[in-house]
Amino acid sequence: MKINEPNPLTIIDPSSALALPVFYQLADVPPELEFFGNIENPGTRRVYKNCIRDFMKFFGISRPPEFRDVTRAHVIAWRDDLKKRGLSATTITRLTAQWMPGGYYVATP
Repeated sequence: MKINEPNPLTIIDPSSALALPVFYQLADVPPELEFFGNIENPGTRRVYKNCIRDFMKFFGISRPPEFRDVTRAHVIAWRDDLKKRGLSATTITRLTAQWMPGGYYVATP
């Protein structure tokens, strides 16, 4: 998704309840659009694109749908690798926070 493109996650008629077909359609939103759907700042997008590239390289992910298989254990393994690379706890927390399924927090000791 380019910055000036309409957000595919936007509900057309906010005054109505979410219709069942729309509910299922949202389940089919590609993970890359889902991830970037709420990030509007170009600088933030650039930082997270680099983060995604690193994450994909670490796990050998080649296609966006594979992100749906990421678990908390994957994120913890990546976090441990980031620590071995000497990144600060603050940076690691910022990088891993976006990846946690269900919004779980990965503590950085």
